[in-house]
Amino acid sequence: MDNLKALKKQLKEDIITYDCIDYIDEDGKLVEYVEVTMVDKIIDVPMSLKEVNIGLLVNRIIELGLYK
Repeated sequence: MDNLKALKKQLKEDIITYDCIDYIDEDGKLVEYVEVTMVDKIIDVPMSLKEVNIGLLVNRIIELGLYK
C-alpha cells in the first residue's frame, strides 16, 4: 500500500501539464485521450474526458501500466 502511495506521489510530481484531446476518426468514432507531458516523456492516456483531474489521471496511468 505504501508503494502505491509513493508511486502516485512521484507520478503527480513528474507531471508537468496535460491536455485533453478528442476528435472523430475516419470511421466516425469519437476518440478521447489525455496527452500528459512529464519530466522525461510524453504519454497518451486513453480515457473519458467527461471528468479529468490529476487524481483520476494518475490512477488511469497506473491502471494501464504507462508509468515505469
